[in-house]
Amino acid sequence: MPKPELASNHSHLNLQAANVPSAHGAKHERATGALRAWVYDRVLMGLTAGWYQQVLRRLPQGASVLDVGIGTGSAVARSADLVRQKNIRIVGLDIDRDYLAYCEKVLRRAGLSDNVIPRLTSVYDHQGGPYDAVYFSASFMLLPDPVGAIRHVLSLLAPGGWVFFTQTFHHGKSALIEKVKPMLHRVTSIHFGRVTYEADFLSVLEESGLELMEFLTMGSTRRASYRLAIARPLAIDKPRTMAAGSI
Repeated sequence: MPKPELASNHSHLNLQAANVPSAHGAKHERATGALRAWVYDRVLMGLTAGWYQQVLRRLPQGASVLDVGIGTGSAVARSADLVRQKNIRIVGLDIDRDYLAYCEKVLRRAGLSDNVIPRLTSVYDHQGGPYDAVYFSASFMLLPDPVGAIRHVLSLLAPGGWVFFTQTFHHGKSALIEKVKPMLHRVTSIHFGRVTYEADFLSVLEESGLELMEFLTMGSTRRASYRLAIARPLAIDKPRTMAAGSI
């Protein structure tokens, strides 16, 4: 039975969740929300759909998954057949009300309402599980406290569970990119977070009590690479690699 939701110690993350629109202007807000979700998919779907498949293929039959940052749900919907075939059960978290409203519609159209449950809450507040896997899809470095997020989800992880990350890593330091990337939200309405460097990411994993087991490049450009990281809690006598579908 899922654990009850607890009060938040990160109330600043739930401002959108608490900001319920009044009847006046609700139609305009729904239209704006739908537009934001549409832009999100047009900008990110080319990457995130493939990233999601990389993770789903590695999950065993009947796996229970916590997806931190499910967004519009379109990425998982692209793999609807695989989710149903493997009977994967997903709880998807997001703090953006517009994305979650769109996500529910996407999941219904894809026939995934029985497999995927979207929840409007932050990772720090979520109580549930135990989960066979936790997945951060480009959401990890958006978090104000990545170490705290990992430590919390590890408390929800089943014995032998895994943590997956798909993330863009920039190859070299760039003051310009570091300044511009957080500002892209003003143009696209999408939060891209801060620039992520491999050394910083690995440092966070170590501080959180995770050991990196696989670190794979899914694609690259001249300035950045798209990586899949697979980690598990530090333990004795653990396997050194992970085969597909072998959590």
